[in-house]
Amino acid sequence: MKSMFRRFGKKGNSEGLVMRLRRQRGSIMALTAVMITAMIGLSALSIDLGYVFSARNQYQNGIDAAAIAAAAGLRVTIESDLNSPHQNSIVQGMAVQYAGYNQVRRYTDPAPNSGQGNNNNIVLDPNAVTIDTSTDPPRVVINTQIDTALLFAGIFGVNSINMAAASTASIYPVDGGTGTMASCWRPLLLPDSFYDASNIVRYVGDPSRGGFNLPDQNGDFYRSRFAAGARNGYPYVDGLSAIGASVTGVRDTQLISEVGNVTIMGQYVDFKRDFYRVADFSTLPQTTFDALSVGDLANFGYCGQIRVGQDMPVYSSADFTIYDQVRVGLQSLKGRTNDSIDLSVKSQYLYIKSASYPGPNTHAAIIPVLLFNPLELVRNPTSNVLRVTNFGLFFLESVQADGSIQGFFVREIISGGTPIDATNFGVDSLPSFSRGWLPQSVQLLR
Repeated sequence: MKSMFRRFGKKGNSEGLVMRLRRQRGSIMALTAVMITAMIGLSALSIDLGYVFSARNQYQNGIDAAAIAAAAGLRVTIESDLNSPHQNSIVQGMAVQYAGYNQVRRYTDPAPNSGQGNNNNIVLDPNAVTIDTSTDPPRVVINTQIDTALLFAGIFGVNSINMAAASTASIYPVDGGTGTMASCWRPLLLPDSFYDASNIVRYVGDPSRGGFNLPDQNGDFYRSRFAAGARNGYPYVDGLSAIGASVTGVRDTQLISEVGNVTIMGQYVDFKRDFYRVADFSTLPQTTFDALSVGDLANFGYCGQIRVGQDMPVYSSADFTIYDQVRVGLQSLKGRTNDSIDLSVKSQYLYIKSASYPGPNTHAAIIPVLLFNPLELVRNPTSNVLRVTNFGLFFLESVQADGSIQGFFVREIISGGTPIDATNFGVDSLPSFSRGWLPQSVQLLR
């Protein structure tokens, strides 16, 4: 009887064990299901978070690029009236254009050659771009936002997230750099502008001087826009009889009324072969795999750093072979960049754009050139070294068979800019040294 009870007891225990195991297995399955669901949710969340962070970086980079481009627009136009500047539309247009060159990867790209627009491209509202004129120089400020669809969070009722991006950029004065957004230094040393005794701006070879090509008349003087602080002396400041007070070198202006009066920026000029020099870049650090000939440098440019104050070797003005190579190189440049210039903005606002180069003053025929003290042509016409006292951006309109070059200077933005040394920011006299006269480079502030 006892053994029977023992058997029944064992049977009862085993049935209880089975039931307990079944209950545990059910709990584990339920817990596993919950854990799998949670893991899937966390995985989906991590994928969405990674996607959002990536999209956020893409968006911020695109808005930063837009701000940098827009800041370059702060120094483009020469206005007839500063109360209604065309510059505002330039700034907004460049911001929208360069934002559109960037993407936030949200959708599938359309098939190549489908003709469909890419919805990944950033579309920037022009009203999100403002100019802060409370600072000097002014700043471009962009504040914008975008809705980004999420991949898996829609399961939990969250289909998209709104991302904000802000960027501020401005310009700052520099005394050197690697060229411009579209072009590098050409081996051209052009004589800077100067004033005559009547304080009218002139350039070497100016036909309105009545045959007096050089700054060799009583009252002619030169004062570079870099003539301040440590540079307030020869060769940045010079005169045959007396040294005038005003800045004369191809200085900046925002007003058409100053063109041909206090600056030749924006004025059509013709530099004869006898009056400019060819720079010898062979002593500078090489920036290409092959050492380029002077003709190739005239065509494609030198993309290394060059600064005001640098002593530059020059070829002899009697070396016709060198000058002819430069002529051929410049003509090749004109041939490969030749397109229809927008004549309306050229005549009204004195900047360059075209269908091939829609960004204002980004045309490849706008070449950065070096400038020197024009009185050196009177004192040292055969010198084999000239000091760079200024520089400018020259729109090369034509090159003649005799080597003369025609065009006009445009307002400058220098790329790869080197900030001006503090010692050269001293106060000059009559008028006070103005940072606004100097070439500028773009700076991203935040």
